[in-house]
Amino acid sequence: MTTTLENTRKPDITFHADGRIEITARVTKALSLHPGDVIDIAHDGSEYYLYVKHHNAIGRHEAQCRPTNHGKVCNSLRAHSKRLCMAVLNVNGNNNEARLPVGEPTYHSTLGTTLPIIIKRNIPR
Repeated sequence: MTTTLENTRKPDITFHADGRIEITARVTKALSLHPGDVIDIAHDGSEYYLYVKHHNAIGRHEAQCRPTNHGKVCNSLRAHSKRLCMAVLNVNGNNNEARLPVGEPTYHSTLGTTLPIIIKRNIPR
């Protein structure tokens, strides 16, 4: 017997080879992200952490968040950074896209609220 839905887990953040980063509402709420914020990834030797590098950045920045639609309420965001995407794709071992889950929010003394990215666990479509 086969099942239709082999994997029901959806990714929390997706990195594409063209530099597009798709951020779900769960990540947006956990990090208190808003349009205009800049995201970054920190690595401490064993874990990768997603965090907000700048809140309400003025001007144009790499990895600056924008809403995915222009309706009244938009909880999912999109950012663009070819360097950030290529770094994640290289560690993940995938060439086209990395569809990744994140862990529970933690607090780091210098970075603030962070989300650990489970970088080796690529979620299939």
